[in-house]
Amino acid sequence: MMNKPEEVIMACLAVLWVVITYVLIRFTGAQWSYVLMVTGFTAVWAFVAFVLWQAGRIEKIYPLLIGALVACWWPLLDWFSVRGVVATPTSEVVMLVKPWYASWWFKLVLAVAPVVSGYVRMWRKMQKPKF
Repeated sequence: MMNKPEEVIMACLAVLWVVITYVLIRFTGAQWSYVLMVTGFTAVWAFVAFVLWQAGRIEKIYPLLIGALVACWWPLLDWFSVRGVVATPTSEVVMLVKPWYASWWFKLVLAVAPVVSGYVRMWRKMQKPKF
């Protein structure tokens, strides 16, 4: 599967990214369910990004991958919204009013902003004259 040295390096970088994500989430003091969700989503994201990079199909969709990486961290925003409110496990609590940073519209804006800016950057790069 990995015939080239750069593939091994990229696989190691993907694993390192997942480990760094785990350490950062544990540093916040989040509950284990949120730690595992964010780390698991990031691991799936890293695997998909690695497979797309290996197939040579990442050049046109990298803004979507960055937006998906931002979406991997959404559960942490939910944890921040309930961490000081309740002492029970948050899966048993239904909050009717969430803070603005845990609302779906803000999460979508966070995920769509890098996608739009990435594609605008690609479009502007294509508009430059090539000599």
